[in-house]
Amino acid sequence: FLGKELAKGEIDQLSIAQDHVLNEKAYFNVIRKKTASLFIYCMTMGALSNGAYSEAIEQLMAFGETLGLCFQIKDDTFDYFSDDTIGKPTGNDLREGKVTLPLIFAVRKATDVERDEVMAILRQKELSAKDSDKLTEFAKSHGGIEYAKKVMERLRTEGYAAFASFGENPVVTSLKAILDYTIDRTK
Repeated sequence: FLGKELAKGEIDQLSIAQDHVLNEKAYFNVIRKKTASLFIYCMTMGALSNGAYSEAIEQLMAFGETLGLCFQIKDDTFDYFSDDTIGKPTGNDLREGKVTLPLIFAVRKATDVERDEVMAILRQKELSAKDSDKLTEFAKSHGGIEYAKKVMERLRTEGYAAFASFGENPVVTSLKAILDYTIDRTK
């Protein structure tokens, strides 16, 4: 089932890129299938292997989804900055036709003229380095990175809330630390 979900997410992402869909809901559907599903299944397997009750499993699955979403959003923000230590060239996602949360937000906030310019670039079969740079700067200058950070902060709160009935214990503390690291990491 996991492989099917991951593959469907990848296919959906390619379809969205081909159709030039700039929609936050579609973006979250893709990353939920493509990335968060893996985290959900990992949390589920850990819970089942330790004999967790169904309510606990559901809460851990919710946390896994939050962790996976944050992981992907953070990874997507790295595409907007040049840093050799990250191991991902700037604009790589854009050159592959993958439109991520920072650009989706920026386009939503743009003027009609700016939106038309961005869409014209995205409709090209292949993006030049100059086009990619233009899109990354556009997303950054229109608040896309800050928006992605706000979304991750909201998700952090939701992730913490998944543990409300667990109380504080070393496992909960560790899982919260993993979420914090995922959101706050610089590489």
